[in-house]
Amino acid sequence: MSEQKQEGTYSHVDEPVVQFKVNSDRIIREVINADTKQVLVHISGYDLQINFNMQYLKSIEDVEAACSGISQLFRDIIMEKLLEGNKPAE
Repeated sequence: MSEQKQEGTYSHVDEPVVQFKVNSDRIIREVINADTKQVLVHISGYDLQINFNMQYLKSIEDVEAACSGISQLFRDIIMEKLLEGNKPAE
């Protein structure tokens, strides 16, 4: 299984534990190439939440700006993974 890292710094917090059903509680979203039918992006997780700040998404331009930001976020993540895979062995 691939390594996952936690974003940000968190101190120990006494918090409740949440349990999920392995299959039925797992959310999956995929981007599939229309021509080849191959999965290009697979996003999955438990309690996967995508929140939009609708107070500021009032126009087509606002939505396009948000989509552009999401695109850049994923571009950065993909490029980081690509560069990690191309590092020479030490």
